[in-house]
Amino acid sequence: MPLEQRRAALVEATLAVVERDGLAEASARAIVAEAGMPLGALHYAFDSLDALLAAAAAAVTEQERLAVQHLLASPGAGLEDTLATGLSAYVDLLAARPARELAFLELTLQASRGRLGDPPAPGAYAPALALMAELLEAAAAAADARWGEPVDALARHAVATLDGITTTWLADHDTDAAHETARFLARALAACATAPEG
Repeated sequence: MPLEQRRAALVEATLAVVERDGLAEASARAIVAEAGMPLGALHYAFDSLDALLAAAAAAVTEQERLAVQHLLASPGAGLEDTLATGLSAYVDLLAARPARELAFLELTLQASRGRLGDPPAPGAYAPALALMAELLEAAAAAADARWGEPVDALARHAVATLDGITTTWLADHDTDAAHETARFLARALAACATAPEG
């Protein structure tokens, strides 16, 4: 099996184990058993179990990008509508695959945990923040608008709000309320943009 294919299979196996059994059960043995591989396959493909867990979190981020990005490429809609469409797609993805979003949260928080006695490790949210900044830029371009505030700051506000939407939905499964909060976020973000010129 080529290395990239082996890595992808291990990432999917990791997500399957974490979705089904939780992060506490995501041992190297459980993951390779899920993937149908020998134990040595993990260390051939990844430097460590932590590196595999980080790759699994990154895979969820990429899946979310693919689910949302194509919705932002249609010009003609206003910025608020464009953002609302993308954020609504995220809520739909959350409702369709709650175990995967819960797995992502567990993996991201685990990546932030330092070793015993160490402070938390920074940077675990960097991929999500970078993705959000990319999507905000794409939304503004599609709507022929410009951000009036630094896009990195807006991305941080958006990710923090989406985390709130996610954890609240995981607690109450109120999809209508989650969509309403997503529309609120779209309005708040759109208010930070300047109108198209001309």
